[in-house]
Amino acid sequence: MVEYDNSKTFFEFEMERKINTKKNEGLSIHASEIRMMDELLSSLNLYMTYMGKESNAYNLCLDLKKQIEENKKQTQEYMELI
Repeated sequence: MVEYDNSKTFFEFEMERKINTKKNEGLSIHASEIRMMDELLSSLNLYMTYMGKESNAYNLCLDLKKQIEENKKQTQEYMELI
């Protein structure tokens, strides 16, 4: 629990505390999304390596991998803004 130190008004203190709480909640949600994207990318890499270019889904996996990497990059950039 954070203690109030009289350097700000109580209202300012509470608003800052609530904003920080919301930021932390947002960061944890996006961190779990990034972990999920990492797992998906790893699985796609395994599939593409195991099945090879002869697979009829290879090009689809390659396209999906590019999209996921772009989404991951955008999510990481958004997290840096928070």
